[in-house]
Amino acid sequence: MNKIKFIALLLLAALVTTSCEDKLDDNVNPDKAHSIDAKVGLPVLVFYSSQVVYDHSEYYAYFSQMFTTAAKSSVGTYSYKSEWEMLTMNRHPMWRRHFYDIGKNAVNLVANSQAINSPNYELIARTIKLMSTQLTTDAFGDMPLSQAYQSNAPSYDTQASIYAWMLHEADELIKMYETPEIAQCSTNQELTFKEDRIYGGDLEKWKGLVYAVKARLLLRNIPNVDVSHATCQKIYDAADAAIKQWRKGDLMYGDWFGNEPRYNYSGGTGEQNAVWSIAQPKINSWESRDNKLGDAIPSKFFMVDLMGLHDPESEIKCGLGDSRMLYANDPRVALLMTARTGPQTASNPASQDKMRFLENNIGMGTSFKVANYPDLYMGAYAGSTSGYNPLFTMEELYFIKAEALYWMNNKPEACRLAKEATEHNIERHLEAFFKNYPNENYKPDTDNKYPGVAKGNKVGFLQAQYWNADVNAFLNNEELLNAKGTSALVKKVTDRGNKHWFFNPAEYTLSDLMQQKYIAMYLQPEQWTDMRRYHYSNKRNNYGIGDAKEIVYPTLRRPYNLYAAYWIDGLTEDQKENTWIQRINYDPETEEKYNRAELQRLGAYKNYKWLQEPMIWSHKYGEVKSLTGE
Repeated sequence: MNKIKFIALLLLAALVTTSCEDKLDDNVNPDKAHSIDAKVGLPVLVFYSSQVVYDHSEYYAYFSQMFTTAAKSSVGTYSYKSEWEMLTMNRHPMWRRHFYDIGKNAVNLVANSQAINSPNYELIARTIKLMSTQLTTDAFGDMPLSQAYQSNAPSYDTQASIYAWMLHEADELIKMYETPEIAQCSTNQELTFKEDRIYGGDLEKWKGLVYAVKARLLLRNIPNVDVSHATCQKIYDAADAAIKQWRKGDLMYGDWFGNEPRYNYSGGTGEQNAVWSIAQPKINSWESRDNKLGDAIPSKFFMVDLMGLHDPESEIKCGLGDSRMLYANDPRVALLMTARTGPQTASNPASQDKMRFLENNIGMGTSFKVANYPDLYMGAYAGSTSGYNPLFTMEELYFIKAEALYWMNNKPEACRLAKEATEHNIERHLEAFFKNYPNENYKPDTDNKYPGVAKGNKVGFLQAQYWNADVNAFLNNEELLNAKGTSALVKKVTDRGNKHWFFNPAEYTLSDLMQQKYIAMYLQPEQWTDMRRYHYSNKRNNYGIGDAKEIVYPTLRRPYNLYAAYWIDGLTEDQKENTWIQRINYDPETEEKYNRAELQRLGAYKNYKWLQEPMIWSHKYGEVKSLTGE
């Protein structure tokens, strides 16, 4: 079956297994939509596994202060992008995605799997449901689990009990994957990439995702619940097991990325297109949100403080590149976005190609248009309609190991792992650049095919020696000298941009680690979770982490023009700086209509303070003794 027919089958299956009714009581009877068999249901579930990762990431790119919009808003349609006035939004797509598109289909798939004695379907279905449960509880907190499909108004399980279930489910799934009578059952139906677009039914690869999710769950202990050596070792071991699992057998994506789970899109129409691509695919007009990267603007925090745009103190020079030194300390700037033409400054209309940015929710000046800011349809995820969306990345596993080692006081090894992950994160996006922007004038003698300075809104190219020198300066803080060795053609990081070398093993900090993880998690859900775990630690709220009271995101600040009634009124200046969004309110289109009593019991019904309530893993250190309530 070719790809177009596969997508048609997928969409047909989606129509069979879902309806336009948007409430949990549709899920009461799993037999209600039991008219499909497992082989038809699996591609639907695998498709939605990618979508639920996207749903969360699309919100979190703004919650984590990476992107902003051109408007200066105090109330808007998409409140997560600006002022955090969340209670009047009509829908949060990740809620429905988990409980209906994934949860209900997983229930049906497991039942069908058992009926035909083909446990391979059950293993994949439960793995996807586990990942989706983790994403959903880390966004909303308490939620239905034990009674999710048994009642019109299911009671909410506590987040502690959900964490207990997830950790138990991960261990049980690992045992099942390692039991030959289950994983290699003679009655398992054969699966191909027609049914499983990620792994073609290879259960050894799916087992790696269970280890990866387990590592992410255990990481929630740091830094607020349990930072003991024993717990950190468990975190390290789970991440290491996932890495080793994804580097077994035939490797789909090379020696380093191995078999990380990528949902690959073919490009075409509708859901055939990559979720972050310029096609902006959207599942139904009401069920989902298409990406708005065409309207998104990178933040000052992201561009200047983390990526290190050159000459940040100069309105004229900042955002410019040259023939050798790109735009910033971090070479990924030229991989994740393209500079565009616009006014040189707010007061000088002379046309100039620059990498521009905005403070979060401050609004752009009248001299500028959105089209003057960088084109974000670039990189491994957003660069092509036939790109991919990973469920989990190899870089994240390396950073999980590095974080565990840091808390075990092995900072040099933590630095090494973070550096290796960053080097390959550059490689990930560089591979996409070569694929999406081949240089037709490529000359082997100069190798001028690498990302360079954009000219006239077109992608520019750079010689290999200068690209490699920029990467080397960023990773190793070394200069490229001229032939006489008398001056630097490419300077050290300490001489430019944010003047900070993130990979100094002699002076490695928690801030170095987490800020580089933030960049590596570009368009991935862990960005916001990490910030919440570390209490948005910055120099304004002065929230120090650990015994050394380390500040993690020094220059981070709250967005401008926050909705005053929720985030400003009645708060002291100190309270304001420590009052950040911690969770998403429960989906108004389902929970407020059909399960209001549970929201009232929790104190979450139309209560803006619920948005400020920390997750079980983001209380102050010592307030929560166990993720599972034990």
